[in-house]
Amino acid sequence: MAALGYPFCPVHPGEVIKDEMEVRNISQREFARQVNVSYTALNELLNGKRPLTPTTALMFEAALNLPADALMNIQTKYTMQTARQDKKIQSWLERIPRVAAML
Repeated sequence: MAALGYPFCPVHPGEVIKDEMEVRNISQREFARQVNVSYTALNELLNGKRPLTPTTALMFEAALNLPADALMNIQTKYTMQTARQDKKIQSWLERIPRVAAML
């Protein structure tokens, strides 16, 4: 990925939230119960199997005082870096002509 100009591996926002919950000694089950979400959905998000949405970002902001916009920025960077690593997307992008160069 360094060749793409990104010297680090993508970090899913769930990893950041999970670390924060561990530091605060909050169990996933208890947190899910407190904010009225399913344990499965929370666990999938914290393990990077589900994307953070604006609604869930606001939930974490309200419950943990983590800025929702910062969490969404992490999600956007993760999503873009993951897309850039996708071979199918890379192949598709290589076939798009450089329109700006033609002007």
